[in-house]
Amino acid sequence: MKTKVIPYIITFCFIGLLISTNAISRWQQTAIFRHYDNIDEPIRKVLEQDDFLTDESHNSIFVINLWATWCQPCAKEIPHLNKLVDKYEKDGVLFLAINAEKEKEVIEWLDLQKHDFIYFHLHNHTDLANYLFQLNPDTQYKTGQKPQHLPTNLIIKNGEIVYYKTGYSENNIQLLEEAIRNCI
Repeated sequence: MKTKVIPYIITFCFIGLLISTNAISRWQQTAIFRHYDNIDEPIRKVLEQDDFLTDESHNSIFVINLWATWCQPCAKEIPHLNKLVDKYEKDGVLFLAINAEKEKEVIEWLDLQKHDFIYFHLHNHTDLANYLFQLNPDTQYKTGQKPQHLPTNLIIKNGEIVYYKTGYSENNIQLLEEAIRNCI
């Protein structure tokens, strides 16, 4: 009789361990930004830490591009986003490219590219990138899950997410531009 119960006990312990590990992982990833009132406050804090970007922290509309150097669709998207910057930067829209990689790696990668960002890019911001990925309103992604899709673009206006889209396509760029127009 005891030998029949042991597999159930082991299974129950294993399930408990998985649940607790997932909860700890979610807590660790969100703990850094937990004390902020608005979702855009962590972005503003990062901008305020840079003397060059301090004045930009007061913008009410942020268009954020989450990307990586190893992501080919991210590279394809840069010239399209540059065109949007040319059109909408004068309307008080701040465009940011946020990357979790080291600055040296990003600069070396950019030197090899045909197109460079004409908007601000922030490197080595793993915590901020993970925080922004967690804001995904799509319920198929679990809270605390690491990013699965790049590039990801989002718009935050006055502390609220008004647009969140993963993946690159010309249709996604059109949807992003339409969302920007609706914000200004």
